[in-house]
Order: sequence, then structure tokens, then C-alpha cells
Amino acid sequence: MVFRRMRRQFRTTLALLLGGLALAACQTTGTTSQSGPSAGQTGAAEPAVQNAEGGAPGVAPAGAAPAPQPVPQITARPPAPPPINDDPNQLMGLDRGGVSALLGEPDLVRRENPAEIWQYVTAGCVFDVVLYDSGSRYRVTYLEARDDAADRLAPRPCLNRLLRERQTVPVS
Repeated sequence: MVFRRMRRQFRTTLALLLGGLALAACQTTGTTSQSGPSAGQTGAAEPAVQNAEGGAPGVAPAGAAPAPQPVPQITARPPAPPPINDDPNQLMGLDRGGVSALLGEPDLVRRENPAEIWQYVTAGCVFDVVLYDSGSRYRVTYLEARDDAADRLAPRPCLNRLLRERQTVPVS
């Protein structure tokens, strides 16, 4: 879905750019052909715009083509970041492999039998994922987010920051 939108934006930008180039190629250079008795007598073409000795500087005679206008620059906007599912409830019930697949490796793992606390640290918040032993597997049963001063935060914005940060880290 995102790829199709990016491809459509690219095609639109390319069409605008090519259209602008085509218009620029169609403009005249500002010279006019000489007609009448003087053209045949001199044998050389005279410039359409006269200099300071022959007329007003920079003023084209009547009927001359206007000076070419610069082609407007088209700057492409950076693509919008892809949508992220930052709903903390998606983590509930996941096992270790599911949490690792979604969030990557934790910055810290604290074991307090029968639980493990996986801690993820990002700019401005710490996100804790608590997994409890449920027989043969550990499963997520509790989540918590807090700021650098250990005050509780809503988990969704912290999870969003964490997912976006981990998304931009290159995978080696």
C-alpha cells in the first residue's frame, strides 16, 4: 500500500518535471527575423533588443518575444513514515520470541522468579515488558512505561517512540 502511494507520487513528480522541461524547450530565444527593405540591404541580422546606444537598455521593441522565465523547481517531499501499530495490547500474551520479533532485543533483562522484566530504553522513556512463567513458556502479562525520573507514562506514546527508533536502526 505504501509502495503504491510512493510510486504514484514519483510518477506525478516526474510528469510535472518533464512537462516543465517541455515548456522550457518551446520558448523562443528573444530574436526576431528582419523583414522589409532593410533586411535585404544589410545582409546581417540585427539584434531584437537594442543596447543603450540604440534605445532603452533592457527594453525589447514592440512585438519581441518576452525573456524566458526560469523553470520552477519541484522539490519532492520526503515520504511519510510508514504507519506503526503502537497499540500496547498487541504485546499481551506474546512469548519471548514474539516480543523479540516485534521490539528487538531488550536493553536489559531482569529475572525475578517467576518473572522476567525486559527493559527497552528510548529517548525520554523506559518501556518495561513483564513476562511470567506459564508452564513451559514465558508470556507477557504486564507493561509499564515511565520517564527518566521514574514517573509513570502512558505506554502507547513510549511504545511508538521505541518502534520508530528501532525501525530506523540499520539491520546488519
